Amino acid sequence: MLHTLIGIFSLTVLMLTGCSGGSDPVVAEFNGVKVKASEAFAQVKTRLFDLEEEAYRTKEQAINEYVDQKILEMEAKKQNLSREQLLDKEAGGGAAAEITDKEITDFLASKGLSLNDKRIKKEDVKEYLKFRQKFEKQQQYVAKLREAAKVKILVAEPESPKVAVSVEGQPSWGSNKAPVTIVEFSDFQCPFCARAVPTLERIKQEYGPEKVRLVFHHLPLPNHPRALPASLASSCANDQGKFWEMHNMLFENQGKLEDGDLKEYAKKLQLDAAKFAECYDKKAHMEKIEASRKEGEKVGISATPSFVINGVLIQGAQPFERFKEKIDRALKKG
Repeated sequence: MLHTLIGIFSLTVLMLTGCSGGSDPVVAEFNGVKVKASEAFAQVKTRLFDLEEEAYRTKEQAINEYVDQKILEMEAKKQNLSREQLLDKEAGGGAAAEITDKEITDFLASKGLSLNDKRIKKEDVKEYLKFRQKFEKQQQYVAKLREAAKVKILVAEPESPKVAVSVEGQPSWGSNKAPVTIVEFSDFQCPFCARAVPTLERIKQEYGPEKVRLVFHHLPLPNHPRALPASLASSCANDQGKFWEMHNMLFENQGKLEDGDLKEYAKKLQLDAAKFAECYDKKAHMEKIEASRKEGEKVGISATPSFVINGVLIQGAQPFERFKEKIDRALKKG
């Protein structure tokens, strides 16, 4: 929708001015001065991309749901079944799945819960796990049908605007000569940033330091009061060569980021406690963190987590596959 509106607006102005804009159309004119789209939209290009990408994801979801429905209908017709009967058959024919006590306790533990909580009923958890098990089998079956049908999404994904980000002096992992650089703007109190950590760890494992370099930029948000102190703590840890260790500890303990907690983490990481405390108490790296925030502001990044992969923007805690697609494309380009 946004892309269409911009196109209509640009076309209207072009008709009025008689100018040929090509890929960078003239969108306004004043006192004989022509304003190009690249100039007018420079400060909001990442926000415009967000909206275009949101529209694309909505279309993608609608297309996938429609295609899945049609594929299932075709297969059900072959087997002389209704779509519901086919899914039920492939998910076990409606037979009750055996859910063990261990599966129940393990599931609850993964959510930080237990049967000791009187609000939690064992039978309710069992029924939910049965439902989830059946749903997963159905999804696996649909995925097989999609693979056999060779489904392709032909709606073009919007291209991210190229984003040039300075990485000088920022904490990094990997070789400076790596062909792919991923710059992350993150907030230690942001739950979505924590969700992205396992994805980044997987990228490290699968690509290694010779192919991928990770660079961290601080972007503590004003609605997260302990994000800035956590950034200061990680910067002080960086002085002693343990930024990434502190980084992981902070994300693992987002609910415990008070001053005492941060100093305790420094001890656990075997940092020089006195040097760390002096650095932290004096807020020694405040200017550096503020410079990081301004760098994000300069390129239009205001949300966390945000990633820039060789100039291409990805926002949010996206799955590994989205990163892999961008990394592989960047590696092919060399």
